[in-house]
Amino acid sequence: MKKFLFPAFIICFAIVSCTKISVTEIGSELIPPIDGVHTFDTTIDVETYNILLDSFRISKSQEMVLGTISNDPLMGGTKAIVNTEFKPPIFPFYFPVGKDSLTLDSAVLVLSYTGLYGDSTNPMHLKVYEISQSSKFNVDSIYPASASMNLAGQIGELHITDPRKLSDSVKAFSENSINQIRIPLTTSFGNKLLKQFDSSNAYYSSLQFSSIFRGFSIVPQGTSNTLLKVSLTDTNSKVALYYKYKQRNGVDTTVVTFFRTVAGMTGASNNITRNRAGSQSEQYLNNAVTTQDDLLFLQAGQGNYVRIKTPGIAGISNRIIHRAELIMEQEADNDAFYNTFTAPNLFLCAISTHPDSAAYRFYIPKDIVLGQGGIVDNLGLFGGNIIYKNDANGKRIASYNFNISRYVQSIITFQQKVYDLYLFAPVTDYVYAGEGMTNGVYPIASSALNTPAAGRVRLLGGNNPQQNRKMRIRIIYSTL
Repeated sequence: MKKFLFPAFIICFAIVSCTKISVTEIGSELIPPIDGVHTFDTTIDVETYNILLDSFRISKSQEMVLGTISNDPLMGGTKAIVNTEFKPPIFPFYFPVGKDSLTLDSAVLVLSYTGLYGDSTNPMHLKVYEISQSSKFNVDSIYPASASMNLAGQIGELHITDPRKLSDSVKAFSENSINQIRIPLTTSFGNKLLKQFDSSNAYYSSLQFSSIFRGFSIVPQGTSNTLLKVSLTDTNSKVALYYKYKQRNGVDTTVVTFFRTVAGMTGASNNITRNRAGSQSEQYLNNAVTTQDDLLFLQAGQGNYVRIKTPGIAGISNRIIHRAELIMEQEADNDAFYNTFTAPNLFLCAISTHPDSAAYRFYIPKDIVLGQGGIVDNLGLFGGNIIYKNDANGKRIASYNFNISRYVQSIITFQQKVYDLYLFAPVTDYVYAGEGMTNGVYPIASSALNTPAAGRVRLLGGNNPQQNRKMRIRIIYSTL
């Protein structure tokens, strides 16, 4: 059967491919340095499928998000909660004088603000809760974004009238700073830190502290369509405890003690939940896994991925590949959020063609160069960063391309295996070095490609009727 199909494929390939002959017009970087070399330009169709991606893990050293997106017509809703511990700088911990001589001024939970995603003009409301002792919150765990905490009583609250002003300078006792989210804590909780806890109980050791006070959960309230970006490891993030005591000369002294995240002693997690009800992406994710999708939906971090099948590559006759790239572009949003919810960076890896293979992602053979620690050394050349362009209506859209030239050459010249491709918008993620190499995973990049939940894009799929814009493989080659 394959013998009869192969000639038919070659005939179809010659007819339907957009092939043109050019002499040195595609750029010297793509063709051999010989005058008069004839190069051809063709495209190969791909099959595309939206697949749900349940969760991913967020390290406490990464940038986190806090807030809600309530009515994105493409993706639906997102809610992001930050859970964290802040502890004294040393254990056992002592105040300068006995607790009976201490008077509370105030207690403030401070988060280091690093930016925002979404609508910067809407007000926000945050509440702080104590994490219940029934929740496990380990200092050495990297929690999935789906992990939630049980809550005890409320211990703080903040209303943010204008998120754009969070980058303004802040003058507090003993420090002048910028980029702070300052959430007042209740007087009763401040007195717990100042007068109830001491070196005989919570302040005796880090483990003892966690066994008495599990941590803070900062929970957004209502709807704002804004996600605040925060860094828990920055020195701006802390609990500031302001208090007074009398010196021997009878003069009041005002003091501030900072509790911060401490390496190896404090836990943190970013609980991100999605609600796609009523969104366009929900309609596509409800399609059967065997149904090709003409529109593709990707969100930074937890969301979904796109499986790409490339059956047309295996039928190409042997030739010199100067460049083969998977190209795709955004279908512009026709809603009020077009400029509000920006696109993420993407990454492309390979998976087996078996339907249950998505958990074993690995680098695309031949086109990825691994550096120290298994980190991709040629990420910029490989692709995935946003390339902005204008569509036919003049709207600014995101486009992407991935260089898979060596991979395609190995298939058509050496009959190497054809894999399915796995397209997603990772934060900091790990993949295997190759098929069957399950003894270790490697980080994609030395730093995050995206902030969790901050980025979404709708792409034109492989069977989209817009032939000149749909996802496809473009090949520039010369004959042998």
